Amino acid sequence: MERPITMNEETFHEMENNIINQVTEVSKSIIETFKFKVLYDLKVSPNQSKKSLKELKKFRAKNWDSKISRDEAYKKYLNLY
Repeated sequence: MERPITMNEETFHEMENNIINQVTEVSKSIIETFKFKVLYDLKVSPNQSKKSLKELKKFRAKNWDSKISRDEAYKKYLNLY
């Protein structure tokens, strides 16, 4: 049987803080990604960038496990570092 969701001021503030924290983390990630791209483009030639992208695609193809869910595959991929 489903329980009705009750929300009081405390649970609302808790939910609000969780949402704000998530938005903040995503915003920081976007800014860091943009910063990396700018710095990367300043330091790496277009030919080096193409070669890196080609090698990255090879690495992903070699290490990607298609037998597991996408989320689990990302976790496995990230754990290689």
